[in-house]
Amino acid sequence: MNNSCFGEMTFNTGWKTTTDIILFGKSIRIIVKAKAYYEKDGITYDQEAAFSDFSNNKEEKLKITEKLLCDYSNVDAPDRFVPKTLLFERDGSYALLFDDKNNEDNGIAVCLVPSELVLNQDEYL
Repeated sequence: MNNSCFGEMTFNTGWKTTTDIILFGKSIRIIVKAKAYYEKDGITYDQEAAFSDFSNNKEEKLKITEKLLCDYSNVDAPDRFVPKTLLFERDGSYALLFDDKNNEDNGIAVCLVPSELVLNQDEYL
Protein backbone atom coordinates (compact mmCIF):
# COMPACT_ATOMS: atom_id res chain seq x y z
CA MET A 1 0.00 0.00 0.00
CA ASN A 2 1.19 3.50 -0.73
CA ASN A 3 0.13 5.81 2.10
CA SER A 4 0.24 9.57 1.49
CA CYS A 5 2.00 10.13 4.82
CA PHE A 6 4.12 7.02 5.47
CA GLY A 7 4.92 6.16 1.85
CA GLU A 8 5.14 2.58 0.59
CA MET A 9 4.19 0.08 3.29
CA THR A 10 3.66 -3.66 3.58
CA PHE A 11 1.36 -5.48 5.97
CA ASN A 12 2.78 -8.07 8.35
CA THR A 13 1.24 -7.88 11.83
CA GLY A 14 0.92 -4.13 11.25
CA TRP A 15 1.86 -1.71 8.46
CA LYS A 16 5.63 -1.48 8.05
CA THR A 17 8.26 0.55 6.25
CA THR A 18 11.78 1.68 7.11
CA THR A 19 13.50 4.97 7.78
CA ASP A 20 16.95 6.17 8.78
CA ILE A 21 17.59 7.99 12.04
CA ILE A 22 20.72 9.48 13.55
CA LEU A 23 21.17 8.60 17.21
CA PHE A 24 24.35 9.34 19.18
CA GLY A 25 26.01 10.34 15.91
CA LYS A 26 25.28 7.01 14.17
CA SER A 27 22.96 6.59 11.19
CA ILE A 28 20.72 3.58 11.72
CA ARG A 29 17.94 2.06 9.60
CA ILE A 30 14.89 1.17 11.69
CA ILE A 31 11.43 -0.26 11.08
CA VAL A 32 8.50 2.14 11.20
CA LYS A 33 5.35 0.28 12.23
CA ALA A 34 1.77 1.53 12.31
CA LYS A 35 -0.08 -0.89 14.55
CA ALA A 36 -3.07 -2.67 12.97
CA TYR A 37 -4.57 -6.05 13.75
CA TYR A 38 -5.88 -6.72 10.26
CA GLU A 39 -4.84 -5.45 6.86
CA LYS A 40 -8.37 -4.08 6.30
CA ASP A 41 -7.92 -1.84 9.39
CA GLY A 42 -5.62 0.40 7.39
CA ILE A 43 -3.80 3.31 9.00
CA THR A 44 -5.64 5.74 11.27
CA TYR A 45 -5.69 9.51 10.95
CA ASP A 46 -4.06 9.67 14.42
CA GLN A 47 -1.18 7.47 13.22
CA GLU A 48 -0.65 9.71 10.18
CA ALA A 49 -0.71 12.85 12.35
CA ALA A 50 1.77 11.27 14.79
CA PHE A 51 4.13 10.24 11.96
CA SER A 52 3.96 13.79 10.57
CA ASP A 53 4.75 15.13 14.04
CA PHE A 54 7.77 12.85 14.31
CA SER A 55 8.97 13.64 10.78
CA ASN A 56 8.60 17.39 11.24
CA ASN A 57 10.36 17.34 14.63
CA LYS A 58 12.75 14.43 14.04
CA GLU A 59 15.92 16.11 15.35
CA GLU A 60 14.19 17.34 18.50
CA LYS A 61 12.51 13.96 19.14
CA LEU A 62 15.83 12.13 18.72
CA LYS A 63 17.61 14.57 21.07
CA ILE A 64 14.90 13.90 23.67
CA THR A 65 15.43 10.16 23.09
CA GLU A 66 19.19 10.51 23.64
CA LYS A 67 18.61 12.46 26.88
CA LEU A 68 16.08 9.93 28.19
CA LEU A 69 18.45 7.04 27.39
CA CYS A 70 21.37 8.77 29.11
CA ASP A 71 19.23 9.55 32.17
CA TYR A 72 18.09 5.91 32.23
CA SER A 73 21.52 4.36 31.80
CA ASN A 74 24.10 6.97 32.67
CA VAL A 75 27.35 5.95 31.01
CA ASP A 76 26.76 3.23 28.45
CA ALA A 77 23.55 4.33 26.66
CA PRO A 78 25.12 4.86 23.19
CA ASP A 79 26.58 1.34 23.18
CA ARG A 80 23.93 -0.45 25.23
CA PHE A 81 20.71 0.36 23.36
CA VAL A 82 20.09 -0.53 19.70
CA PRO A 83 17.06 1.16 18.08
CA LYS A 84 14.84 -1.28 16.19
CA THR A 85 11.28 -0.01 15.70
CA LEU A 86 9.38 3.26 15.77
CA LEU A 87 5.91 2.07 16.79
CA PHE A 88 2.77 4.14 16.17
CA GLU A 89 -0.28 3.05 18.16
CA ARG A 90 -3.81 3.34 16.75
CA ASP A 91 -4.48 6.38 18.99
CA GLY A 92 -1.41 8.29 17.73
CA SER A 93 0.85 7.66 20.72
CA TYR A 94 4.29 6.43 19.76
CA ALA A 95 7.56 5.09 21.08
CA LEU A 96 10.97 4.06 19.84
CA LEU A 97 11.72 0.44 20.76
CA PHE A 98 15.28 -0.63 21.56
CA ASP A 99 17.13 -3.88 22.09
CA ASP A 100 19.10 -3.80 25.35
CA LYS A 101 22.51 -5.48 25.16
CA ASN A 102 22.48 -5.91 28.96
CA ASN A 103 19.08 -7.63 28.93
CA GLU A 104 18.53 -9.48 25.66
CA ASP A 105 15.18 -10.92 26.78
CA ASN A 106 13.56 -7.56 27.38
CA GLY A 107 14.30 -4.33 25.55
CA ILE A 108 13.11 -0.84 26.40
CA ALA A 109 10.62 1.61 24.95
CA VAL A 110 11.31 5.33 24.84
CA CYS A 111 7.82 6.83 24.80
CA LEU A 112 7.70 10.17 22.98
CA VAL A 113 3.96 10.93 22.78
CA PRO A 114 1.87 11.49 24.86
CA SER A 115 4.51 11.28 27.63
CA GLU A 116 8.31 11.29 27.43
CA LEU A 117 9.55 8.37 29.53
CA VAL A 118 11.43 5.08 29.42
CA LEU A 119 9.70 1.77 30.13
CA ASN A 120 10.70 -1.81 29.61
CA GLN A 121 9.04 -3.25 26.52
CA ASP A 122 6.87 -5.64 28.52
CA GLU A 123 5.26 -2.68 30.28
CA TYR A 124 4.81 -0.73 27.06
CA LEU A 125 3.57 -3.51 24.83
